Amino acid sequence: MYKKFRFTLRFLVALMKKNRFALSFGLILAIVISWLLPKLLPLTNRFGHTRHIGLIGRYTITDLPKDILQRVSLGLTTLDASGSASPALATGWQATDSGKTYIFDIDTSLHWQNGEPVKSQDIKYNFRDAEIVYPDSGHLVIKLDDSFSPLPSVVSRPVLKSTGFLALLSRPRLVGVGSYQIGSYRKNGSLLTTLTLFPVKPRSNLPNLVYHFFPSAQIARTAFKMGLVDELNHLTDVGDLASWPNLTLDSNPLFDRFIGVFFNTDDPFLSGTSGKNFRLALSYAIDKNRWPHRAFGPIPPSSWAYNPDVKKYDFDLDRAKDLLSKVEKLPDKFTLTTVPIYAGLAEQLKSDWSGLGLQVSISISPEIPNQFQALLIAQAIPSDPDQYHLWHSTAEVTNLTRLKNPRIDKLLEDGRTTMEQNSRKIIYSDFQKFLVEESPAIFLYYPDTFTVSRTP
Repeated sequence: MYKKFRFTLRFLVALMKKNRFALSFGLILAIVISWLLPKLLPLTNRFGHTRHIGLIGRYTITDLPKDILQRVSLGLTTLDASGSASPALATGWQATDSGKTYIFDIDTSLHWQNGEPVKSQDIKYNFRDAEIVYPDSGHLVIKLDDSFSPLPSVVSRPVLKSTGFLALLSRPRLVGVGSYQIGSYRKNGSLLTTLTLFPVKPRSNLPNLVYHFFPSAQIARTAFKMGLVDELNHLTDVGDLASWPNLTLDSNPLFDRFIGVFFNTDDPFLSGTSGKNFRLALSYAIDKNRWPHRAFGPIPPSSWAYNPDVKKYDFDLDRAKDLLSKVEKLPDKFTLTTVPIYAGLAEQLKSDWSGLGLQVSISISPEIPNQFQALLIAQAIPSDPDQYHLWHSTAEVTNLTRLKNPRIDKLLEDGRTTMEQNSRKIIYSDFQKFLVEESPAIFLYYPDTFTVSRTP
């Protein structure tokens, strides 16, 4: 056995010496092709239509916005408009061990955009407190420390696969299974400035897409005026573009976030029964009909778990004054903190609360502070109704209101350990009801998002 191994080793060494130039050339050629291919492939569509799209935000090549990811690939699951999960890269799944273990059946008939078949080992998610096991190429197992029914929603995030000589190149090629493929991109440091997507099928009628990333809405609007982009997506403030000629302006409400006022329930003026009356008085004193897309609770109307029967707290100044009369002690000055983008809205709320005879000051902060009495901000809403991290008493960092309510805690715990959706819906209906009645926050509205494009 040893003689056979030694003979094989000597033979391979001799072969490599004899063909070292051919092997070196092949390796160099493979590296060059791997580096050039993403740059050359978009040229196959160079005569096709190209759209230049502006997006606001700071993104990296490994942390792309959802809009782009969904064009390029799929997750293990995909979500419908209500947030319900259905198969995507996985043809199905089952939860065992009371929801602590998920087994996903991978659709191995799918292929990555480089032609390789999809295998379970290609699918990478980075989860804390979870172990991912690949028993074979057709199955992926996720083992959790605790039961977690929202997992099918979490794994809907599209997956990209790194290809080529990743260890040798600073610009890895990323492929998915979608109708668009990532082409060239430019960066400033680690942040993207542009990213090109091109159709996987060269003869497709789909346009090439060049995304331009801007750090602020003001810079994005200036780029649009200068003709650097053909359209701007997900603007929350169109500014003076609203009066520009030959533009198409489309708007839709964003149900993945709400604008609200969060109360610090640890504040002496906002805690206990007296503090609850103060919070309710402030809510009743706001004329919420000024917003076309009102938010009535923490879960949006697009969700399968939405409860339409929560208290609405419509404007009622008499009711607000009656509640205020039950408050043991009012602050000499009540402070509303917000970020610069909501300064105008803060002034509106200050005006509403002046009807109660309150002295309100506005504090503008560049970021969310650790200490506040009331905080006016936008809050992201997860696609699954699980909001444990936002309202549970143990979520010390992300529970902005410092809410401590045993009934709400129990509902949040049950909601993420119950597997059947109809049962979860009952739990989250109660969660919305009791949370809104507790009033740790005032739910104001869902913001509009605008798409601005040039009229052809």
